[in-house]
Amino acid sequence: MNLRNESISLLLSLIALLCIPCGIVIASVAVRRLRSNRTIPFRAVMGSCATAATITVAITLIISLILKATGFFDQQFYRPSARTYGALTELGIQPENVSFSSADGTKLHGWFLRPDVEPVGTVICFHGSDRNISHTTRNVYWMTEHGFNLFVFDYRGYGQSEGKPDRNGLVEDSAAAVDYVLTRRDVRPDRIILYGQSMGGQLALNAASLRLDVGIRLVISEATYARHSYHLSDKLGQFGPLWLVKWAGWLLTSDKYSGEKAIASLESTPVLLVHGTSDTGVSPYHSQRLFGAASDPKELWLYDGAGHLQIFNQPSDQQRLVAYIKSLLPDAFDGGGDAAGSDPTDKRDTE
Repeated sequence: MNLRNESISLLLSLIALLCIPCGIVIASVAVRRLRSNRTIPFRAVMGSCATAATITVAITLIISLILKATGFFDQQFYRPSARTYGALTELGIQPENVSFSSADGTKLHGWFLRPDVEPVGTVICFHGSDRNISHTTRNVYWMTEHGFNLFVFDYRGYGQSEGKPDRNGLVEDSAAAVDYVLTRRDVRPDRIILYGQSMGGQLALNAASLRLDVGIRLVISEATYARHSYHLSDKLGQFGPLWLVKWAGWLLTSDKYSGEKAIASLESTPVLLVHGTSDTGVSPYHSQRLFGAASDPKELWLYDGAGHLQIFNQPSDQQRLVAYIKSLLPDAFDGGGDAAGSDPTDKRDTE
């Protein structure tokens, strides 16, 4: 799926919706004509079709407003959990528990993890829409094995953080995470990397956009969406009959704080976009659209056949990312970590 195809899909969903009442009217007219042998004026038929279509569109909008009001739309973006998923036990680690505040005073929780060597830099991880850091950590802990500090945190409503998730709040939480890390004496402020996964990629881009003056070295956005409206319409298209109302979901969804707007404002901040071509959680066209909106320096890594957040499971792919990060850090190859066997100029699956 690409943006053009998705736009066509939105149009087709509206056309298909309009065809239903019009088809019913035409079929009803045909039956009446056969029974009475009377000709019904074409203008009357078209008027009845227009009335039926208008009523159908109105009903669809009402249904969509109900779905929005009951939180169904928000559930496609935010699925928080306070459950403990066992990453600490599984990995055998004892991170530093961190508490910090968002701009509105909401208390947030995070973990700060250190490598066994002198840190190369600090990676701030922005997790996706599901679960919390007790799950996410197992997927990003490998960063510490390559010499990076790792800060993982939960947005409001997730894990041990206070509050309830909403778009404005999560963006504020993301900027607050950057602010917190910069206050630490054990962090070099000239070696900060933001790494967002899925929804977290959009939040990482927004955090970087709000903190242009702090000198973030790189923003990594893995499998994220360019616009909220298109991502919601993608999701509605996966719910069978709701395909018919995806155009209304698109119409009712704001694109405030979209990744596309944020990435366009970064200008000189390097951005790396990563996506699997078989991703059904977030369609790959979103990263392609983000890439088009970004300024240089930028890179897009597409991994053939990879699904949602399945790319950095292999050591070779981890080493490739580490080597690329280190190529952007001052004197990073003189520091800790191990990027042996990696090549930051490898372009075999890069656009």
